[in-house]
Amino acid sequence: MTATQWPTGLLILGTLFHAIYLLSIFDIYFKSPVVHDIPAVDVMHESYPPPAKRLVIFIADGCRADTFFDATDRYAVFAHSRLREANLTSLIHSQFQDDEPTRAPFLRHVIKHVGSWGVSHTGVPTESRPGHVAMFAGMYEDVSAVTRGWQENPVDFDSIFNQSTHAWLYGSPDIVPMFAKNVEHVHEKHYSSADEDFAKDATVLDTWVYHKVQALLDDAKTNRTLFNQLQANQVVFFLHFLGIDSNGHAHRPHSREYISNVALVDRLVEGIHTMLEAFFQDKATAYIFSADHGMSHQGSHGDGAPENTRTPLVVWGAGVQPPTLKSALDTHAAHGSGFAMDVPSHSHDQVFDQLKAHTVPEADALRLWNLSSFVRKDVLQADIAPLAAALLGLPYPRNSVGVLPFSYMEQGLYRARAVVFNAKSLFVHASIRQQLKQNATWPIFFRGFPRLDRCLGQFATIDRAFGAKAYGDIEAISQRIIGDALAGLRHFQRYDWLLLMAIITLGYLGWMLVLYVAVARWPFTESSLVQHDDGSWDMGSVTSVCVGSGLLFAYNHQATSMYYLYLVFPLVFWRFLLRERQFLLAQRGVGWSVVGLVLVSIELIVWGYSNRSVFSALCLVIGIYPNMNSIYDRTTARLWMGSCVILSLFPLAPLDYGDDLNLVVAGGCIGLAVGTFVWCAVTPTPIHGSSLVFIGLSIGSVLGTMAALSSNMHLAPWIYLNWFAAFGPLLSLFWVSYPPSLTLRLVQIMMAVAPVFVLLSISYEVFFYAAFCTTLLLWIRLETSTVAPRHTRQHSTGLAVTPEDIRLALWYLIFFKLSFFATGNIASMSSFEISSTFRFVTVFNPFVMGALLVLKILLPMVIVTCAFHVLLTLKGHHPNRLFLLVVLLSDVLALHFFFLVKDEGSWKEIGNSISIFGIVNLKMVFVPLLLFVAKLLFRQSTATDRSLHLD
Repeated sequence: MTATQWPTGLLILGTLFHAIYLLSIFDIYFKSPVVHDIPAVDVMHESYPPPAKRLVIFIADGCRADTFFDATDRYAVFAHSRLREANLTSLIHSQFQDDEPTRAPFLRHVIKHVGSWGVSHTGVPTESRPGHVAMFAGMYEDVSAVTRGWQENPVDFDSIFNQSTHAWLYGSPDIVPMFAKNVEHVHEKHYSSADEDFAKDATVLDTWVYHKVQALLDDAKTNRTLFNQLQANQVVFFLHFLGIDSNGHAHRPHSREYISNVALVDRLVEGIHTMLEAFFQDKATAYIFSADHGMSHQGSHGDGAPENTRTPLVVWGAGVQPPTLKSALDTHAAHGSGFAMDVPSHSHDQVFDQLKAHTVPEADALRLWNLSSFVRKDVLQADIAPLAAALLGLPYPRNSVGVLPFSYMEQGLYRARAVVFNAKSLFVHASIRQQLKQNATWPIFFRGFPRLDRCLGQFATIDRAFGAKAYGDIEAISQRIIGDALAGLRHFQRYDWLLLMAIITLGYLGWMLVLYVAVARWPFTESSLVQHDDGSWDMGSVTSVCVGSGLLFAYNHQATSMYYLYLVFPLVFWRFLLRERQFLLAQRGVGWSVVGLVLVSIELIVWGYSNRSVFSALCLVIGIYPNMNSIYDRTTARLWMGSCVILSLFPLAPLDYGDDLNLVVAGGCIGLAVGTFVWCAVTPTPIHGSSLVFIGLSIGSVLGTMAALSSNMHLAPWIYLNWFAAFGPLLSLFWVSYPPSLTLRLVQIMMAVAPVFVLLSISYEVFFYAAFCTTLLLWIRLETSTVAPRHTRQHSTGLAVTPEDIRLALWYLIFFKLSFFATGNIASMSSFEISSTFRFVTVFNPFVMGALLVLKILLPMVIVTCAFHVLLTLKGHHPNRLFLLVVLLSDVLALHFFFLVKDEGSWKEIGNSISIFGIVNLKMVFVPLLLFVAKLLFRQSTATDRSLHLD
């Protein structure tokens, strides 16, 4: 391969490596919890009937706990007009309206006078499907499952609906059909996905559910078959209210629309409760009200932020413990929160871990909820499934890991039996896991879990305690069994943890050393990675031992195909490195001071993933450096310093700034002016008129679209115009005439990207884009105006990798990270406002919306990659070689974050650790693609320009 050729094979190999190793954390920490052929453990017995004949589950999709429990009636009155429009005037005034000012008078009355309440702490990712699976199946999907679709679950699973006699489900087409699939006794109805239009009134989705329940009960009065089905035991109603979630996405959770929708759902719940009580008249109905996830300040969800993981839980009706006053419970406030907590189940430790991480929300709750006099019973979201099953006497879902929050149930024999059978269910689950792993492992390698063996003796103790009616002792012993069973499940879930960690670490280290060899021995031939051995005994022996040990490991554990793929990479890499050991040992280092600075910089970048302001400091350091070095042009260095100072302000800006159309328009105008000025500064050639037209068109289209959205006008013409304005200039890049130089072509690309960035922005992002592009152009000017002579490899130093190589790669890496962190947060794409996608699509479409958000994230990365390509070409460097050095530095980050992945602690810590590792690896998948795009965009431009004349 020549020095100018693209290392196609190596880049493809690297892309595959990062994509496959990204999945490794799911095999190490988050395997699918589903095990088939687990026998059901039935709590039902004719001598001990369950307290409820039927269960009604209300799920207010996207409802935050703080919004629901807040003791104020702000915006509640706006729900009245929506009820009138739905012909539900009778629901406007609750009979409990005068108790106190509140937006949810009925459910607040339930909390204080009828049932039990608490906060349900959801898992991550905080998406609708995983949340509903946790509530109804008692299991948390492996975190990767959210990437495999919103509507279909990746695997079949058991749920309370499967175990019921009959179930009626009403609500969203994204959720309801999932639980009715292939289950004949589950009857579902859902509205069309076209009705999920963010530009329309979302409360109609909730009133639709009310009308369907009303129609069902009316039909039962004349349909004897339906009447008998409704009167049967173990009947479940699932009523899914999507309006709150839709209004949260469209208007954000502090908006009038979102908050008034919470008030409307309270009226609908009261109305349905009244209808059902009048229809059945047997006081044998239990009710659960909760939510699948919350809503961030930006109007999105997905990560582990408290706003997303804290949801309301209210339970009342047959078999439910009535309210307990704080003074009646001999307990202390939970970790200074001020609430009396009653969490006697094994979930106690995990619940309190969440509370420790939520000090600010807890302080606000004590101040604003006005519920500190009533005992609070927090649960983990998966605990709702066993509670629902116990109230109806259903078998616990087979793969449930939920722990029955028995303090929600009335004390007595039935509750004690329900707790014991919860323990038996989890014990059976863990025992089968142990048996499966034992069958798949050679006896010499098998590591059992002795704590499961002692559970049998504890069950015998429980049997004796029943005779003495020692129900408190029974519940306490059962919690110990549950603890052992859950620990056993965790043990076998992470059985291969140590070996997989070692394999993945060797893979990353091997890949980084391969990259070093490729950079140091440029041009690098990819075929050398798979050359045959030279016949020496030591190489053949080492390779045979490695391959044999790997295959033995895979066979011994009946490994999946992914395990083989994990093993292939370190075997290939280290086989090559053993052959290259003499070359590696002969290399001269760049010096400990350079290595130290690189490590400090990388650690600062690591810190920046959790604290965006670190990138502001890095910007300032980069800005100061040329002013302390005499080889740079003074005027350019000062301009560079000023641009870096401006750029450093953006990571300090709040992520929840909100919508500001004035900023979008002003930013677009400034971007237009800067682009025109730079073009004129570079060349006297007139700027292409279409670039200006498209930027102006995008600014006008934003104004028109937002006006139409706010007034509920017809949006179709604006949406079509937005698609044209955004993607027209991008497509035109491939057929418009190319400027004669690389710098002019870069400015042309920057201006073509500007319209789509304007249309996807909601506040200061356009200002960032203008500042970012200006800084990159000044970087090119700075590096190409140095006084010192340029040379491609600095052979005089005798170094294969020079300090300048490392500096350029490190600066590119910092700008690459800054392109993300200046307007977003690592927790997830939920820090990027989904509302910006409403300018292109208003009907709920997660794939299109997600693709638009990804595009918004990638565009600045494309720009910085194009600028880096231009810079290296003008300086006489080989862009391919320096890009490999960038990947090497990034893999140091990836390995660092691999060891920081967590599966314990608060949901925010777990979710952020997964997001960070995933995004770092995905960026390494994207870097070769971005390099290819840069080469494609500059394929006809020549390196004739040597400077950017701005003075």
